[in-house]
Amino acid sequence: MPPLHIAALGSSFASGPGIAPETPPARRSYYNYPSLISRSLSAKLSDLSSSGATLLNVLNEPQDYATGESAPPQLEALSKVEGVEGIDLVMLTAGGNDIGMSKAMIGDAAKVVLKGDEDFLEVFLEMLGLAPGGQDARADFTEVEKRFVAIIDRVHALAPKAKILLVEYISVLGPQTKVADDQPLDSKQIRHYRKMADDLAGAYARAAEQRKEFVEVVSMKGVSDGHALGGSEPWVTGCTEKMVKSVGVPYHPNAAGHVGVAKVVEERVRKALEL
Repeated sequence: MPPLHIAALGSSFASGPGIAPETPPARRSYYNYPSLISRSLSAKLSDLSSSGATLLNVLNEPQDYATGESAPPQLEALSKVEGVEGIDLVMLTAGGNDIGMSKAMIGDAAKVVLKGDEDFLEVFLEMLGLAPGGQDARADFTEVEKRFVAIIDRVHALAPKAKILLVEYISVLGPQTKVADDQPLDSKQIRHYRKMADDLAGAYARAAEQRKEFVEVVSMKGVSDGHALGGSEPWVTGCTEKMVKSVGVPYHPNAAGHVGVAKVVEERVRKALEL
């Protein structure tokens, strides 16, 4: 029996930036959750996830990196994978960049941790695309849902036997999250971003329901809320001045987070594929 063939699509919550070793410019970690699952299952992995990717970068738009490099749309790359029609499983974690969630969180936190260093803050916000007067290109949740469905349909056309898992973002901010040395967002901001994450999860659910014959959602909120910032064993990074100035990766899954996601997703994979 040939080994399973798994493909991974998505953004930084799939690719694992900040967890060495990683492959530039996508910042795809050897220890991200798709890699951990594939090694556990002795599966072949086609990992196309990329930090900073939107759903449109998955679907049909090239992704341009700050390095000046560019990558084709992830589905275009998937179409060129040898044996694509026989892929058994496709995992997708994305959508946060479409609604500007991570950038906005990091930007709000930076305004606190960089207070007193206005010159660096100005440059940092400009780098994030959050400079005053900048164009807001964020999608609404109805549009995000449509993008998910378009990706699902294209994946199904390329890999008709594949089970598709929409793997939600893990919780960065949980019920126990408060202002702390490594978490400068206030209670109002915490509530705002928790709701944004919930609304994104709603888009996942609605998209999956439209193609429920071959698509499932892997919910991460229940298992990861207790590992959000403020928990005893956080699965995510916080945001500090040092992290921002050293080009760290604030408010993203850490190595333990990818291990946690891998365990949950692998259990669903084994069930979905009857392993």
